[in-house]
Order: sequence, then structure tokens, then C-alpha cells
Amino acid sequence: MSSKKKQNHELNEDFISRLSDKKQHSIALAVLFILPLILYSAIFFGDKQFLGNDVLQWRAGAESVVEHIEEYGEHPLWASNMFSGMPAYTLHNPSSPPSIDSFFKWIGGQTHPLAFFWILLSGAYFFFIVQKVRPFSAAIGAILIGFTTYLPIVIEAGHYAKFMAFAFVPWMFVGYHLISKSQKKLLAFFVFALAVALQLRANHPQITYYFLYLLGFWWLYNSWLAYKKDEIWDWMQRTGIAFGAGILGIICSIDLYWRLLEYSEYSTRGGSTLETGGGSGGLTLEYAFSWSQGVGELLTLIIPGLYGGSSGEAYWGPKSFTSGPHYLGAIAFIFALIGLFKYRKKIKYLFFGVGSLTLLFSLGNNLPAFNEFAFNYIPYFDKFRVPETWLIATVSCFAVLAVYGIEALFDLAKNKENALKELATPLGIAVTVGVLFSFGSNALLSFEKPGEAQQYAQQVAQQNNVSPDNPQVKQRVQNFINTRLKPERKEMASSDSTRYLILALLASGLIVGFIKRKISKGYLLIGLLVLTTYDMLSVGNRYVNADQMASDRLEPEQMVRQQQTPADKFIMENIDSDDGYPYRVFTLDRNPFNNAIPSYFYPSIGGYSGAKLAYYQDLIDHLLMDNQTGFNHAVLDMLNTKYITVQQQLPFEGYTEVFSQNNQRVYRNDDVLPKAFFVDSVATVDSPQQAVNQMKPSANFDPATTAIVETNDDIDSVTDTTAQVTIEQYKANEITLNTSTQNDQFLVISEIYYPTGWKATIDGEPADIYKTNFVLRGLQVPAGEHAIQLKFEPASAIWGGRIAWAGHILLWIAGIGLVSRKMGWLKQAAEKKEELNNS
Repeated sequence: MSSKKKQNHELNEDFISRLSDKKQHSIALAVLFILPLILYSAIFFGDKQFLGNDVLQWRAGAESVVEHIEEYGEHPLWASNMFSGMPAYTLHNPSSPPSIDSFFKWIGGQTHPLAFFWILLSGAYFFFIVQKVRPFSAAIGAILIGFTTYLPIVIEAGHYAKFMAFAFVPWMFVGYHLISKSQKKLLAFFVFALAVALQLRANHPQITYYFLYLLGFWWLYNSWLAYKKDEIWDWMQRTGIAFGAGILGIICSIDLYWRLLEYSEYSTRGGSTLETGGGSGGLTLEYAFSWSQGVGELLTLIIPGLYGGSSGEAYWGPKSFTSGPHYLGAIAFIFALIGLFKYRKKIKYLFFGVGSLTLLFSLGNNLPAFNEFAFNYIPYFDKFRVPETWLIATVSCFAVLAVYGIEALFDLAKNKENALKELATPLGIAVTVGVLFSFGSNALLSFEKPGEAQQYAQQVAQQNNVSPDNPQVKQRVQNFINTRLKPERKEMASSDSTRYLILALLASGLIVGFIKRKISKGYLLIGLLVLTTYDMLSVGNRYVNADQMASDRLEPEQMVRQQQTPADKFIMENIDSDDGYPYRVFTLDRNPFNNAIPSYFYPSIGGYSGAKLAYYQDLIDHLLMDNQTGFNHAVLDMLNTKYITVQQQLPFEGYTEVFSQNNQRVYRNDDVLPKAFFVDSVATVDSPQQAVNQMKPSANFDPATTAIVETNDDIDSVTDTTAQVTIEQYKANEITLNTSTQNDQFLVISEIYYPTGWKATIDGEPADIYKTNFVLRGLQVPAGEHAIQLKFEPASAIWGGRIAWAGHILLWIAGIGLVSRKMGWLKQAAEKKEELNNS
């Protein structure tokens, strides 16, 4: 009887399960090394590279910074070619102290993003290994985390910072787990500090913010455990280590985040200056909740094509468009259910809870009461947009739960009589979902995008000069949707539902075979590894389009230059003034505020950025364009805008057509104001809104004679026909002027106002820079002849770099100490071994 009972608890072994841990680790890591080469074979073997739109936009926007570095050998920190000038922090940062990520960027070279895939996959693998997970289970978890479809999507779009920031997240949690559990506290300190530093250096605060939730709740979970076990003192010490390591990691990247912190107050992430009075709020609710995940659309976590896949007519979810789903995986879903129901350790509730919380956050305006509360009351929640991005944390958490499910399976299988009963609920749920959508998706889903019929009705009605409510229009539109759009959507949903069901049945078959001792431990894990690899890579491959890649012989600037138009060439030849500065251009022939390509060739009042200066965005929204005249001529004059590119003739006085070719027209603004000019009078206002009111076309604002200054100071300026101003030097970060006046005058400089970093002196003495004409700079200049200098030297640039260097020195001292201690341990072990041999 006893031998029978013993047999019941034994699991079948095979040559795979009998391999040593070292060999299993080697095989698992080799698999993780090879898989990115398969997914991105066009890069590694086919001489291709990603040069997505965002890469080209970034390169075009950074051109003035690159040119400045090449000419003067210094980083200007100010980009003069986009949005009339802005801090360069969101475009091109100065070099940070070199670290491990610098090495990986170098070795990655033309094979980007492979190096950071290996960082991500190895980090995810060791994250599971330090939790005592089996090597092949850890490899499965790494594949689930590393090959979610969101990553190929953001890589192809050129969002490299987002991907690199995510790549270091698992290493950050490796370090935290070591701090919470390991007795090797110096090792734990070093790993966590280094991982935090590298994660922050990737410079994508949104990804950092999302995973801080997991870190914070994990700390609370560990604190609760310490309280229950009466180990509070030890946990306080470990918390101190974690806090110190985290602070050191922040210090190592302080140069980046000090600048961003300064800028955030004035950027669009701080909110409209007209709504907050100073831009210290956050994004508007409507803007922040753009691209909220649909409730039903959450099913694409396990059936990727259920809502039409990527953007285009096939996609019918609630977002305006999408590049693809966040895919968790069919295999992951099954084992996440097993982990939730059957894993014995309470830590499963941590990952399930945080995964569920971030899933709810992803719904945005589709779960309004919950998310509006978070938006209004959780710190920094209102600084980020695109709620669906929260799903990157959801997928990671549920992938951990799936690995726990695999580990739970081994415990359940020890008692095969009860195991199948224990697994009935999770397997039943997983298979039932597949059956329902494989055979009933047509009944369960509408396959019609919200508001789609109305949108098409508007188009048809406009073409035929009838009402959108016309019955014939409605019938025609519905017929189009039913016959042209829905069949493709239904086919995609049916195909992926069937795919999910097959994978669920195969995984369930492996599980049942393992429980019944028909499949051994090693073959089960290899089978799951193969299924998971197929599952994740086959879906991920849909979003790795080799046809969209460029030759690795092309540089981004080459592709940007290929987009130069004859109009661009004309403007480049005529953009410079006689006083040594370039004028600006308004590119109305292209989307002026969502396209940085023209800014590569000449300074523009537009560009491409997700974080413009808030008051410049307010200028665009409330002042630049005018419903009656098309645009506000006074604003163009004061912005030093000499040329306007259009496709049709301009019907306004004061603009002369100077170039026309192939529907490309360039008009010269005959009333353009110089870079610096004196005004006859000053009107002071108390708020940004008052400034806007006085600058609207209806207010007859003339920037050549009047300056609108936001100040409580008394400022005077009178007409002085003898007043002169000349520009002696014009650089992105330094402007020198000479003035000569008979009376005290007010000088307007057509450069964007930014109070953090720009300093002015008159004859070497500090002078106040006033916010003038809502976005420009102004100075009160005393009578006489004077030398004026404006220089951009933010404290964050001077001290941030120095402090970051100090942080790196401390970090590497800790690393050297760790190596020295390890060598000491090895030496002691060798001496003891020698003593034993001699005895």
C-alpha cells in the first residue's frame, strides 16, 4: 500500500529533467539568445534596419542641435529649429556619464534592437530564477514578457526609448528581490542601484512610472510579511538598502531628470497656461484619455485578431486607430488561470492585483468614474496619455502569474487522482472561451466600429448634397459595412479564435498527459516552451514587416534629405538675414505642427513633439489661426516668419509669391519683423489670458509698435526714431546685441521665453527677461549705448552632469568592492581546500 502511495507521488523523469542545472541554464539562455535573431532575421541576416517615422522625425527635429555641436563643439541644450525654439531635452540630450548601456548601444550598432532584446530576455529569465523557478519555466516566462506584440509595434514606430526603458525593468526587480531575500546585501545593493540607473537612463518616465506601482505594492506586500513573521527590524534594514540603492540610481541619472523636471512645469504635460494660469497642472482629461482600451477589446490579450488587429478598415475597436494589440498569449492565459487558482504562495495576489489594477487603468474613459478619480488624485497620473500603454505592465504581471501556474502544475501532479479535478476550473474556463468565440463570435460581436455608420453617412451625404439621415444614405452605408468591412473582420476573428482554441487544447493535452504520467517533466516543459514560442513569435511576426525596413546602409538624415522639396531648397537659399540670423518658416503645405521634416532644412514655427512648451501650444490653439483670415498676421510678423509654404494662392495683402513649382508655392511675408526690435509702447497685463485677449486679430494688435508684457513692474517705452539694435552674435544658446537709444526703451526679441536657464545681462549686469507677447522675450533697456547678452545656462545642465558623475563613481566603487569581496571569498575557499588536502 505504501509503495503504491509513493508511486502516485513520483513524476516521470527523462534525460532533459536529469540534466544538471548548469546545462539547463545554458540551453534556456541559448534559446532566448536565438529567438530575437529569428524574429528580426531581416536585421541580423538581411542588412535591414528600422527607420520608423518617429526616428526620422526625431532626426529632423534634432538637426539644429547636431549642427551646433559640429560647429562649436558644445551641446546647446536649446533647439532653435522647431516651434520657434524650445529646450532640446525632448529631442537630443547632452552625453551622460558612460555606463553599461553605452556599451550595449555601441555593440548593437546596425542590429538594433537585438542587444536590448537580449537584456530584456536575460533580465526576465533571472527574475524568475532568483525566485527558485525551474530554468525552462523561467525561459517560458521570459518569452511571454519579451515577445508581447506591443514591443515590435513600438520598435517599428521608432519609440526606442520606451523599449529600452522596458528592457531594464526585469533587472530592476531582480535587484529588488535580492534585497528582500538575499543575505548578500552588497550584491543586492549593487544590482538594484545599477538596474535603477540604467532603467532611468533610458529616459522614458512613462514606463518607469507604470512599473513603480508594482515596486510599491511589492514593498507593501513584503512589509506585511515582515510584520506577520515579526521580522520588522530586518525588513527596515533591507528597506534602507533598497532606498539607498534607489537614490544612488536616481543620482546617476539626475542630469536627465533634473532637466525634465524643470521643463515639465512649462510643457504641455503641465497643462494649458490659460487654464492653470502657469502650466503647473497636467494634461486635459480628454487628451490624456485618448487611445483608451475598450472593455471588449481586452479579449485581444488572448485572441489578437478579435477586433481587427492593426489599424485600417479591419480594426473596429473604440480607438480612432491602432497599430496592434497587447498580446499576452493563449498559453499564458491558461497558466495564469492555473497560477491564480492553484499556486500556493500568496505572492500570486501581488501580481494578479497589480496586473488587474493596470488593466483597469488602461480602460481610461471606458471606465470613467475609476480613472477620473485616479487622474485627479493620484500623483503624476495626469502627466501621461494613451491609457492602453498600461497594458505593458498588465501583460508582465500576468506572465509572472503564468509561470507560477507552471510551477503549481508540478505540485498538483504529485497526486494524479485529484489533480484533474483541481485543474477542471482553469482548463474549463480557457477552453470554453475558445469554443465560444470559435463558434459564436458572429453572435457575440457586432464587428462595427462605434460611430462608424454615422461617419460614412456624413461622407456619402456630403458627396450627394443630401442629409445624413436620408434613408437611402443609411441603407447604402449599412450595406457597405455589411458587405465590404464586416466579412474581413469576421474572418480575422474566426481565424484567431480557432487558433486560440487549438493552442488551448494542445496545452490542455500536454497538461492531462503529464498528470496521467504519459508525458515526463522534461518533455512537458519542452512542449510548453515550443508552444509558447510559436504562440508569441507567430503573432509578433505580424508586426515585424521587413518591407517597411530600410537598408542598413542608409542613415536617418539621408532619408530625411530625400524628402526635400524644391520649395525647401529655395527657402534654404534665401532664409538667412543680412544680420546673421535665419528667419522662420510656416509650412502650411504640410501638417505644420505634426511634422519635423521641414525643420531639418530651416527654422520653423512648427515641428513634431509630444511635449511642446504649453504656452506655445496655447499660441497655436488660440492665437495663430484665425477663422476669418486663416491665420493671425501679427503673430507671424512677431515670430520672425518670413516665408509661408502653401499649395494654393494666398489671397492676403502683405505677402508676395516668390516661388511656384508643381503646386508648391512660397510666399514672402513683407511685414516680417526683425529678430530684435524696439516698440513705442508697453501694455502690462496680469495673466496669460489677458495677453491673449489683447493679441487677437479683433484687438488690432500691432507687434511693431506695442508689446504686451505679463508683469506687475512699471515698464515705459516711448517712440525713438533714432533707436538702433544690431545682432553681433546669434547662436542657439547665446545671443549678443548692441543697442543705442536716446531714451529708456523696451526691446522685443523674437525668441521663445523660457525662464529656467535663459539669463540676460546689460553691460555685464543682470537684467530681467520679461514674458512678452505671450511667448517672446523682452528687456527694459536704459538710454545710451549698451551690450546685451542672452545666454542659456540652466543649473540642471551645469550641476546635473557633475552630480551624475559623482553617482557613477559611487556606484562603481560599490561594484569594485563587490568584486574584491568575491575574490576574497574565493581565496578563502581555495585556502580551506588546500588545508583539507594537506591534512
